[in-house]
Amino acid sequence: MDNIKMKKEKRKKDNKQLLDRNENIPENIEEENVSKVYNSSIRNDTNINIFFLICIIGVSLAILLEIINVQNRKQNACKDYDANRRFYWVYSAHNDVDNKNGLLKHVHLVLERIGYEKSTNQTSWLLLWSHDYPFRSLYPNLHRLKSDQKVNHFPGTGFITNKVDLATSESKFIPKAFKIPKNTKEFLRYASENKNAVFLEKHNQHRGVYLKNVTAIDLSSGESFVQEYIQKPFLVDGHKFDIGVYVVLTSVDPLRVYWYKGDVLFRYCPAKYYPFDPSNLDKYVIGDDYLPTWEVPSLARPYTALGFGMKEAFDHYAESKGKNTTRLWEDVQEAIVEVFLKKEYHIIEALKNYPSKDNFFEMMRFDLVIDEDLKVYLLEANMSPNLSAAHYPPNQLLYEQVLYNLFALVGVARNVKSNNAAATNMISAQKNIAVYSHECSTICKDDCEALDICKLCRPCLEPKLKSNFLNAHMENLHKGDFRRLFPPVMKPNSRNEDEIKNLNQMNKLQYLWFQGKCNNDSTWCL
Repeated sequence: MDNIKMKKEKRKKDNKQLLDRNENIPENIEEENVSKVYNSSIRNDTNINIFFLICIIGVSLAILLEIINVQNRKQNACKDYDANRRFYWVYSAHNDVDNKNGLLKHVHLVLERIGYEKSTNQTSWLLLWSHDYPFRSLYPNLHRLKSDQKVNHFPGTGFITNKVDLATSESKFIPKAFKIPKNTKEFLRYASENKNAVFLEKHNQHRGVYLKNVTAIDLSSGESFVQEYIQKPFLVDGHKFDIGVYVVLTSVDPLRVYWYKGDVLFRYCPAKYYPFDPSNLDKYVIGDDYLPTWEVPSLARPYTALGFGMKEAFDHYAESKGKNTTRLWEDVQEAIVEVFLKKEYHIIEALKNYPSKDNFFEMMRFDLVIDEDLKVYLLEANMSPNLSAAHYPPNQLLYEQVLYNLFALVGVARNVKSNNAAATNMISAQKNIAVYSHECSTICKDDCEALDICKLCRPCLEPKLKSNFLNAHMENLHKGDFRRLFPPVMKPNSRNEDEIKNLNQMNKLQYLWFQGKCNNDSTWCL
């Protein structure tokens, strides 16, 4: 028992000593270790969080940059698309021209077919088609045109399209006319000297036309003028008619004029001419309800069954009656050219109020009649000729072909941007307008004044003329069924001094340039 008791005492003593040793160990050792582990864990977690944060920021930035790039690509694509879009707008103060099935139906149709979109003046339009003369109401817009914008009228052409101004012009092709009351004395004297003459009284602005005796004419109204009437017209199946020729002015100073040879508009009076009755306007005045070619008995078969145009159908009929239509069409051209040469000065003066003359072109319809000997008489020039086939659907093809050829001629239908020099050089460049190689290499080499043609050599060529010749070259490439009226038809290696002696300097130089092109390539002679 004692031994057991002693062993227990000994264990207590050893345990007490062990506890005493443990009490001498610092209390914060364990806390420090725990703190170190905890702090190390926090640092590791922080580093991991920073890493993940950086990754998230990086991914977010990458996504953001891709979104921006996508938006930029879309914007650039939109810009490219917008840059390639071509807009036009139409204008009239008095007519509903925005209606695509209305007055300008075929203008809208043709422009849409060649890639234009109808818009307003608020867009970057390339073409303004104005049914009215636009230079008064739209002057602020038209005075600051960009180089690639086109307008379908020239300032100053009112001197051609105004009925009174044209009718009272001195010409062998224009029946004698007098302004009333300004030229009343001259009119009465002419009437007394030409007892057999008959006169039409025409309103200055409207379409009213009345055949009257001299004593019945109102000489004091101030709203009309009188013009001698062609009493013995050439008739087709007994019907009088007029001839509508589509003409395009592309340049003045120098002058360039074209006429549409694809076809000509013939309009026949609905009533036969004889027996003549001045009170029946349907016998001698062409109205809206005229007789079309396909309803004239002698023309119906060549036009409808054989598929010829109005001009060819008429030529066939006239030649079957022993008439020479070649001379007729030469006189038609001469009559029209004479008008432009007489009136060009007024257009040049009007253009001085605009920065550039290259923004304008003009299509007119010249109306003419012929007498029984096929002598040509010019009656008027329509500034905005009818281009609606609402009354006569078969005329649609004529109108749309005229318009398409017009837009090709003046550059509206081209895809190349006209304000891009490199692009336009693909069409017409210096080598395309160089002429008279022998003279430019010899006589003109050191003297630009040696000959008139020396001014056409590259070292002597003025920028204004060079620009005009480049435009003329482009027009020649794209003229389609239009043929040049002025400068006139030429022959290779020929020089007609009578043709140029009365021309102004710019027209003379342009004539010589076309002659130079004709000398090298006979297709330029026409």
